[in-house]
Amino acid sequence: MTCKLVYLARRAGTVSREDWPRTWKSHAIFASQFPVLEAKIDWMRYCNRIDAPTLDGEAIEIDGISTTHDGVSVASSDSIEGLNGAGFSAEERALIDKDELRVFDMLTPNFTWYCNETVVADGPPLEFAVFRFFKRKGSMSREEFDRDLIAAHEALAAPAGLNRLALNHPIGEPLPLFPFEGIAEWWFTSQDEAVCALAGDALGGDFAGFCDVDATETVLTYISHRWPKN
Repeated sequence: MTCKLVYLARRAGTVSREDWPRTWKSHAIFASQFPVLEAKIDWMRYCNRIDAPTLDGEAIEIDGISTTHDGVSVASSDSIEGLNGAGFSAEERALIDKDELRVFDMLTPNFTWYCNETVVADGPPLEFAVFRFFKRKGSMSREEFDRDLIAAHEALAAPAGLNRLALNHPIGEPLPLFPFEGIAEWWFTSQDEAVCALAGDALGGDFAGFCDVDATETVLTYISHRWPKN
């Protein structure tokens, strides 16, 4: 089974939007000094928000794109223990917490999900990604929500340029500040293809029956840092 870590990042108030990618990457470099993490993570991507989408070189407005957060991180492992920092000493955890508050507006456990993965369209995570964070309707069970989320994505026609579609199902209770219970990641080879999919509503789907549509957050991103590099 593939396990995933996903977090929805917002920069610290002392970090400018311009400096954010570099500062965020420095956190990844800092964390890499702890062998317990690097040894257990198969791959990791830091995906920075695209502030000014373009299509064929021209600026384009896309309804429904969020600018509330600065980026999305996603990592893969064969176990949850490989992602959640199990094995850190108290001293190491304190060092990581200190660095997190240098970079983010709060500690990462407040906005991190540990997930099981369903792959709808297999392929590598390339350069551009659309992440969608879904909240279930309160009347549904988690099992019903996961079932309908998978079915709705399987029913969508693959947009041009799509090279991977994966769904992440958070484990445990919803996070108090960010109660999303399904996370979709759509990977594309180019920004134009990602923008076309969004602008043409190719990722829309029929989610109203089981999602709180108004609470859905959609983030258009590009990879600003990857591990391993290849």
